[in-house]
Amino acid sequence: MRKTVRKLSAVVVLALALTGCAPQPVAQPEPKYANISQVIAVISDFGTARKAQRAVSKMVATFEPSFVVTAGDNIYTKKKGYQKLVGDYYPQRIVPVPGNHDYLEGIDKYDAYFGTTPTTRTYVHQAESGVDFFLIDTDPGLNSYTIRSEQMEWLKAATYASSAQYKIVVMHHPPFSSGKHGSTRKYQWDFASLGIDMVISGHDHTYERIVRDGVTYVVVGTGGAKLYDCRKKRVEGSVLCNDRHYGAMMLNVNSHQLRAVFHGTKGQPLDLFTINP
Repeated sequence: MRKTVRKLSAVVVLALALTGCAPQPVAQPEPKYANISQVIAVISDFGTARKAQRAVSKMVATFEPSFVVTAGDNIYTKKKGYQKLVGDYYPQRIVPVPGNHDYLEGIDKYDAYFGTTPTTRTYVHQAESGVDFFLIDTDPGLNSYTIRSEQMEWLKAATYASSAQYKIVVMHHPPFSSGKHGSTRKYQWDFASLGIDMVISGHDHTYERIVRDGVTYVVVGTGGAKLYDCRKKRVEGSVLCNDRHYGAMMLNVNSHQLRAVFHGTKGQPLDLFTINP
């Protein structure tokens, strides 16, 4: 049975009054997220050196994530370089995919900084908490059916081989989006049939959550680049579209569920949803 996604609801357990000396059942407490096994941050479209980027990075640091996943556009200018635009803001381990601006500013510099090659920019990252991230380099695939087909075959094989509790795809160009750039039809794959729980992307500088065929799609291009407006007519399945807040998504993972929270720069929760195993 596929995992289900639902809003997190608070559970209040009332103790039953004792009757005689009969033993009473012990209420099972809701999972305590103060004792979660892993915290993972997700950002995108951030390498600008703008004040908003610093505000997001400071907020992320307060959650002490194990690592930071990026959905591309890690850099927007050649002048400062990756160390100044990425490393000086995020000293945590980075699990990245490139975006179109990484290509525009020189993909060789991306490879030099992150230690990747053309054949290793699409890869699997296995988190200790039971999440497999399938990271796809979409820029070359946009103009090549052959590359997209190879990526799809790779994803099929990788997900088939995965025994992870949660499976998340990360790519720069959003399959579905109500932002300025809109949906990327070439990457509207049948993720549901592969058992994918979530598809994370950037490119549009908004935060949007979309649910289609049981898969949650999240655009989180709010890492520091200038925000875009959400379109008045949103794509089918759009739950919300936020074009007013910079921020990052935090994945809180334990054996009970994956809880995703989009936080603004002051740490305020602006969206929350869960994925159950």
